[in-house]
Amino acid sequence: MKKAIMAAALFAFAQTAEAKPISYVGGVMAMQENDETGHTLSLDYTFDPHYAVGLYAKEEENGKHYTTIGPQLNTLIQRWNLPDGQANIFNSTGAGVSRFHGENNAAAWTSMLADYETRRIFTSYEARFTYADHIENAFWQRARVGFAPYAANYDDVATWFMVQVDDHPTKNDTWVVTPLVRFFYKTTLVEAGYSSNHHLMANWVLQF
Repeated sequence: MKKAIMAAALFAFAQTAEAKPISYVGGVMAMQENDETGHTLSLDYTFDPHYAVGLYAKEEENGKHYTTIGPQLNTLIQRWNLPDGQANIFNSTGAGVSRFHGENNAAAWTSMLADYETRRIFTSYEARFTYADHIENAFWQRARVGFAPYAANYDDVATWFMVQVDDHPTKNDTWVVTPLVRFFYKTTLVEAGYSSNHHLMANWVLQF
């Protein structure tokens, strides 16, 4: 029983350092993504085990070059706590303004994220739809699979090796594959990779 409790605690800790849209209640999460699609920055506050509210901003590249900003609501739709892992379904939905060629346009977006992970295996799939009036309407999907070479303890730096596959029909490069490495320590996460269309990936997440 004691070993089971310790394993559950370690796994729960690992969840707080993953790049998920919901943190612990009362927690603030800052996340930045820099990849072949552009630059994304979000700041979220988790006020309930199932909900977080925040601000989302993105500068789109590798296609039409425009920026989007607005409030966003993140929802934990379903969670399965399994003997050796956890599975989740999240939704993130927001609305705001997209700016293109000096003009502001109404914008809205929604995404569904499903993942399954243990302390050694990670898989995820995300589908996203973006509406930017008079600019573009885009459907985007992303899948990840990865493994950890060792099961990290609380005071260890956790390491993951992953492969990410993106499908962006409105971008110049529609299918992109990105091998990457992820490190996290306590509540700080960093990722670095290099995509098949020759772009650097540099992501980070900080929770406090």
